Amino acid sequence: MFSATEQAYNLEIEQAQQARRQQLWQQAWYHAERAHILGQQRFLLHLQSHWLMLKLATEQADWFEIRGQVLRLLLTPLGHLSGRLPVGNPGSSRYPVMQAQPVPEDLNSILSGTKQS
Repeated sequence: MFSATEQAYNLEIEQAQQARRQQLWQQAWYHAERAHILGQQRFLLHLQSHWLMLKLATEQADWFEIRGQVLRLLLTPLGHLSGRLPVGNPGSSRYPVMQAQPVPEDLNSILSGTKQS
């Protein structure tokens, strides 16, 4: 059985993949970044979100983002081993690798285990 966080993560991944298939790039990135925030504390989910972002960047021939995602894929194990994961960071190259960001309210309620009304 998946936790609420994993369920929300999987939904964001599905929505990102659907937008990717339709080449709705902005929407795909939006959902991929939300998936990253949700999955960042779980190693495999964290890697999976960066892998999806690498695929998005490759399909758009965005060399800046490709380079950024390769770097993030390499740094993910170190971040987990050291416990240095910037909370709320959406994972794309639009944000510095180690810069924490505010967690969107709806995702924060999922991560904290509370429900929004």
